Amino acid sequence: MIIISIACLSFLFVASEPIILLRRMIGFKEEDTLNYSKFKMFIYTLITCAMCSGFWIGIILTQNILTASIISVVAELIYKINNKI
Repeated sequence: MIIISIACLSFLFVASEPIILLRRMIGFKEEDTLNYSKFKMFIYTLITCAMCSGFWIGIILTQNILTASIISVVAELIYKINNKI
């Protein structure tokens, strides 16, 4: 149950409108990605990828690398299912 709840939290971190607006306010705009430095592009990828965010949120909340890996895969599946609908 904890895996699904953290995966859903990770999905919301990537796809929810308030977080997208917050990312835009701090300077991570999708239309400007061609002008980003390598470091900023790396950070942008981490905060917009469901699998990456799921892993890091999972590792922070569970302190278990195996659980964090499962959370990241489940978060990516939720993200892909949501984008098909």
